[in-house]
Amino acid sequence: MTPSLQVALQLLWRFRFDLLAVLGVATAMVFAADRIPLQNAAAAVPVLGIVVSIFIGFRNRNAYNRWWEARTLWGAILINGRSLNYALAAYDDGQPEMSVVLDRMRRREARHAWQLAAELRRTPRVGLDVMTPEDPLDASAADLLRRQAADIAVLSHAGLIDRQARRVLVTINSAQVGTTEGLERIRNQPIPRYYDLFIRGLAWTFAVLVCTRVDAAGHDAIVGVLVGILVMALFVLAERIGHLLEEPLSDDVFGLGLDGICARLTDDLSVSPRG
Repeated sequence: MTPSLQVALQLLWRFRFDLLAVLGVATAMVFAADRIPLQNAAAAVPVLGIVVSIFIGFRNRNAYNRWWEARTLWGAILINGRSLNYALAAYDDGQPEMSVVLDRMRRREARHAWQLAAELRRTPRVGLDVMTPEDPLDASAADLLRRQAADIAVLSHAGLIDRQARRVLVTINSAQVGTTEGLERIRNQPIPRYYDLFIRGLAWTFAVLVCTRVDAAGHDAIVGVLVGILVMALFVLAERIGHLLEEPLSDDVFGLGLDGICARLTDDLSVSPRG
């Protein structure tokens, strides 16, 4: 099965209730269109179609920008983790006391990625504490980065790295902090619920009016019925796809696959994943 076909099937399954609702409303309109006094609304259908298209297009564009920003930020988590690994490898001089700290920092960087993914999804993940038993059991992603900063200070105060190396490690850790805060902002600032309900109600209102064919000659022709159902489904699905794009950090169809990126970073850091 090709990836495109797999995504299409997932979307159909995800929207199964919406599609059933479309068929239900369309069936009801076939029998009730002549009894519902909507003929006076015929002139408003083309204008309403333009309005709905603008609102859905604007909403979906913003949703895609939100999805793309999350994708970019999560990619930066991987880049920063690799950069830290390369920097630690460059500064490792083989001293036992230094190797202990560097190994802990690598394991903590991997744990941070898994912990951040769990926090962004608001789903706890057990077993992460065994990656860095030196850290508290309930350490958050922010706590882990603070401990990374503390270990950089340990290396510097012990004379194991020079000022330039300390500056590089602090810069990488600060970049990880900024990326983490950006992802948390996306999670904590969703699209306003009332706006989501407004767009959904607008899409359904137009879809129902189109399905009744108030600006055409009724439902005598089978083709007319099918076209009405198709237009109704397209508007409803376009609105729902925008809703899914607004949740890039979820496990839904358009989710970013955070676990896969965490596993890749864990492999790069040569740390066995836990949980």
